[in-house]
Amino acid sequence: MEVQDDDPTAYYAAYGAAKKRHLEVLLAKVNVEALESAASKAQQRILCQITALSNPSTRADLTSSQCGGQNCHVDVEFVDGVTWLARIRLDDPLPPAGVQASVFLSEVATLEFLANTQVPAPHVYAYEPASPANAVGTSYVLMEKLAGKPLDWNRATAEQRARVMEGLADVYLELEKHPIPLSGPLVPGTDGQVTVGAFAQVPWFETPEQALGPFGTLEASYTAIVLHHLRMLASLALGNNLLVDNYLTFLWRLSALPQLVADSASRAGPFYLKHCDDKGDHILVDDEHNITGIIDWEFASAEAKELAFSSPCMVWPVGDFYDGSNALAEDEVRFADIFEQRGRGDLGKMVRGGRPWQRYLFFLGGRIPREMIGLEPLFQGLRKSMPAGENNAAAISSYLDWKQGALAGLSKQGAQLLALLRDERAKGEGSSK
Repeated sequence: MEVQDDDPTAYYAAYGAAKKRHLEVLLAKVNVEALESAASKAQQRILCQITALSNPSTRADLTSSQCGGQNCHVDVEFVDGVTWLARIRLDDPLPPAGVQASVFLSEVATLEFLANTQVPAPHVYAYEPASPANAVGTSYVLMEKLAGKPLDWNRATAEQRARVMEGLADVYLELEKHPIPLSGPLVPGTDGQVTVGAFAQVPWFETPEQALGPFGTLEASYTAIVLHHLRMLASLALGNNLLVDNYLTFLWRLSALPQLVADSASRAGPFYLKHCDDKGDHILVDDEHNITGIIDWEFASAEAKELAFSSPCMVWPVGDFYDGSNALAEDEVRFADIFEQRGRGDLGKMVRGGRPWQRYLFFLGGRIPREMIGLEPLFQGLRKSMPAGENNAAAISSYLDWKQGALAGLSKQGAQLLALLRDERAKGEGSSK
């Protein structure tokens, strides 16, 4: 089917059809009978059915709304009326199998860690990573199906938001009771206990078998991550846009790291569990907006207390954030107020003072700005948020002045920066021909 560039309706129709065909191919690789058998075995041999996958001609339509990223969620219905949720990893060559296995096992370990807390997370009944012996054909987790619907923060009323934030404060206070000795993701231990392993974030893998971490101090953690990004920039693994600018801003992060961590409660540990994608739909709520569950713990990790208990990104003033402003949103202030009203001014202070941590970590996940319109305000916002600039933002130089000074001061930086300068110059000359 040929689609004209100026026909958006036809384009989206073709895109939707292609996406459906792709999902049909992926779902066809799942052995539904083997998955039902695994669920029945985990539930005292009670028979079950996965209705959404039972008919090959309709399963793509029935599951499309429950598929996100590389995972698909389907109900497992037992004959005694109990319903579980199966989280199925859809077969995909990327990231590499070794990385996928690490991500999968880390999420399972995180849920097992949370099972020993009062955080309302799904209970894991059974799981199996992908392997030649896995009859289902892919990684899967059989877990508790929690009540509630995903939170739509933008449509919630002020009263509903207040109720959610009260519940989220309860979650923060509960997680604070469970400090973690090292920084990194949780992984299954050899003795059956959950431990801390190497980071599961895909860009932090040096090879499919070797990732960064775990770390005992913040300086060691962030230094390793920033240096890894510098190596990826130098090797063009992150693309070839704004190479010099991105390289310089990551070098600046190294120089600014001591002031970021100087007064941290987690400078040498302990660390606290942080959800990786707290944009709102990871929270399940009932009709009154009481929190019934926290889901999607993929890529969660033990982080600095100041980051773990900063405001979730769902309450950030996103437009202002991207424009470089560090002003808090009204909901962030209200969230801090909740802790202060409960006699926890220390956590309220972390909510109010979380912006340096949020900005510092913002591009440490492999995402880097591709255009100056994105890089400049975000980096300037980071500079202004740090302790040295927070009380004297007006004295922060322009980005261009900063870059010129950085280049002048790094003339002896070494081969990597010089290579990037040559590459960027050659790229500019090529585009002008």
